[in-house]
Amino acid sequence: MVKIVIKGWDDIYKETVHAIKHRIPQKEDKIIYIESLDDARKLFTPERIKFLSTVREENPESLYALAKLLKKDFKTISTDARMLSDAGILQLVNHKVGKRNKVRPVFMGNEINLAISV
Repeated sequence: MVKIVIKGWDDIYKETVHAIKHRIPQKEDKIIYIESLDDARKLFTPERIKFLSTVREENPESLYALAKLLKKDFKTISTDARMLSDAGILQLVNHKVGKRNKVRPVFMGNEINLAISV
């Protein structure tokens, strides 16, 4: 499971220091912090949610194959893949098939939980 937490950096720092001092284990496989709800909206557009769902369900062998599945151009898929990879939600795995280098998208969990700190 990937947990997305929306909260300010000061709160994140305080919680991290507290967890380290008190040796509190992390329950989730992966936690990604986003500073604002606006940033989360930019990252999780309906198209990118469909992108992640397709990666999880169809397990495409390459970004090109994913573009064909989603009926999108390769550049759009490549840009979305890089953005999701930079956020830590998607892993891009380089592999060789014959003489060609391919990049396989791998979703870093099986679900995303969104927590908003108020």
